[in-house]
Amino acid sequence: MRQVVALLFLTACDAQVDTRYAGEPLVRVRGTAIGFSPEDLADGAAVRWNPQRGTDLTVGPMTVLPMEPLPPSGLSVSVVATPPDDAYFGFDGEPALAEGALLLTQGGTVVGTAIDMRLVFIDGEVAPDSLTAAYLGGALAPGFHLYIARPTAELTDAQAYFAMRCGGGGACRAPRLYKLVATPSDLATQVQFFRGSR
Repeated sequence: MRQVVALLFLTACDAQVDTRYAGEPLVRVRGTAIGFSPEDLADGAAVRWNPQRGTDLTVGPMTVLPMEPLPPSGLSVSVVATPPDDAYFGFDGEPALAEGALLLTQGGTVVGTAIDMRLVFIDGEVAPDSLTAAYLGGALAPGFHLYIARPTAELTDAQAYFAMRCGGGGACRAPRLYKLVATPSDLATQVQFFRGSR
């Protein structure tokens, strides 16, 4: 009888929580996967953060995100944490920002991109006449937002600030020839993810 009780105690000690559970999302990004066949659908998502340092704005940290497929081609990406510390940048004396490209992954490899769409996190109140407001196209509330990165022929004042901190040459200016434009539906925007990495 003691052996049966001991066996019951041992089996009752198995983990009661799924260790793959990432937690409740802070926000959900919903979208559509375009150009994927049923055999090669993505199994995850990620954000590649733009550190606004140096000449390559794609070398920031990557945050892996849970993704839930919504057949036939829809998906829901859960953002379960704020950006990592090394994703933030900002203007002197103003709230920190984090800006990242939304990606789809398969087995950890990038297989899709939301072209020109950016997930932005604002870490504080933005003053209306600040460089941060100029960078964001307005003084939005703290938290996550969805933006479109629109190409520009010339640097905006806000992007010129970062180009000068980088060194000011053509290699620093070229990757910053864009401005952020808030999406009309913000986080309710349906994001289109296209097959291929960028």
